[in-house]
Amino acid sequence: MFRAALLSTGGMGNVSSLHDDFVPRGWATDGKFVEAITVGQLSPGPNGLWVVSLGYLMLGPWGSIAALIAIIIPPCLVIGVDRLYRKVEHHPAVEGFLRGLMLAVIGSFVTVLITILGGSGIDSLKILLLAAAFGLGWLPRVPVVAIIGLCGAIGFFAGR
Repeated sequence: MFRAALLSTGGMGNVSSLHDDFVPRGWATDGKFVEAITVGQLSPGPNGLWVVSLGYLMLGPWGSIAALIAIIIPPCLVIGVDRLYRKVEHHPAVEGFLRGLMLAVIGSFVTVLITILGGSGIDSLKILLLAAAFGLGWLPRVPVVAIIGLCGAIGFFAGR
């Protein structure tokens, strides 16, 4: 659970990772996952707390305590890393590392974009939507949700 919390984006982002870890080993069942997610969704608070329900369903109170600790530690580590970063953020080596990291992330996104476009077939509508989304993304007042919704609607009606 700690690894899933550390490597996920939070909330429900760790569902597939935990499912892939726990179900094949027989530690949990699909039913336990559904039950834990349902309890987590019905309970007030952050979405990520569904993991505490899963821990309880797997090992009782000790499982819920272990799950809670596992999902609390990664954000605490981020706070520590942030404090360290604030002390060294203007060091040339750190700035260079971050520039290189940004280029790696951009390269990864471009690779994924090309893979997605290639896998679904490239046509003029997709290229037009891609260009429009890219152009609208540069405008400061256009929300990303509006761009996604507009492109989705155009794709839906064009595919009919």
